[in-house]
Amino acid sequence: MSKAFPIHVEQTPEGDYLLSWTEEFSDAGVEVRAHAAPDAAPGAEPVARAARRGVRISGLEGPRHYFHLQPEQGEGVTAAQRNVPLQAGTNFRDMGGYRGADGRRVRWGRLFRSGHTAALSERDQEVVAALGIRVCCDFRREDEHLVEPTRLPPSTRIVGLTVDPGSTGSFFQQVAERGAGPADMAAFMEEINREFVRHHAPQFRRMLGELLALEDGGFMINCAAGKDRTGFGAAMILAALGVAEDDIVADYLLSDRYFPIEREMERVLRKYGGEAGGRLDPQLIRPMMETRREYIEAALEAIRRDYGSLERFLDEAMGVGPAERRELRERFTA
Repeated sequence: MSKAFPIHVEQTPEGDYLLSWTEEFSDAGVEVRAHAAPDAAPGAEPVARAARRGVRISGLEGPRHYFHLQPEQGEGVTAAQRNVPLQAGTNFRDMGGYRGADGRRVRWGRLFRSGHTAALSERDQEVVAALGIRVCCDFRREDEHLVEPTRLPPSTRIVGLTVDPGSTGSFFQQVAERGAGPADMAAFMEEINREFVRHHAPQFRRMLGELLALEDGGFMINCAAGKDRTGFGAAMILAALGVAEDDIVADYLLSDRYFPIEREMERVLRKYGGEAGGRLDPQLIRPMMETRREYIEAALEAIRRDYGSLERFLDEAMGVGPAERRELRERFTA
């Protein structure tokens, strides 16, 4: 269970939902309501009463449900399964639920982040279509699109915002010529995150512009793994909504749980093996595929060093000043 959010929801292979929550959220009875639409969950019929610490919910039809939990004392909170359960998805998850500005919470079912969608099954595509995502900002390079084409519904408009940090080819050429170890790869990943701030602000500024222009429906960002380029983009969206930095980092670190390293390892070895002159050592690649606190903190430290604060970076580099942040918070928090 993430410290950034007090309720954990997961779905069993049988389709039941397992809900659990922290003692800080409630140490007494909790009433649970469920609905397929997040905004309708608080007014839905109860599916459990006086639940303590956790409950199993059965018999709900449909691919995704949202739950409103009302403790005997205190604030009721809407929650959902953080990852969208897909047969062949890569790190596809909902950014809802985090505490934002003025005590409001990020709305569920509106903001999504993911890795590549090339492997989505027909069933997966039906699940994703039901999310109502109108716009997807894809940070991948053109060659990545060609190798792993997007498999999102036709109703989703794809906005290509190529972010190509570092010289990946140069790095792997160094591997071939003089050798490099896992520590070099980790340092490379930290530098990539600094580059998001110093060299790729225009792409992330365009991302926030697309979000501001969205009239209805859901919004999604993705890259290959859904953790680095997408992780920084998600951090900027959450920051604009007033989410605390600790919670932004906690959301970033969830890729450690939801990005399937072992499944994706062979794909990445093939992707970069030619640039290294042959087959790569998986131990060298592993730091690239891991989700480490040091990576996102390198970006946040670059923001503080160059701009003094995250708020000033949003204002000056991202084009999201006080008026734009108020508009985003009005539309994407509740």
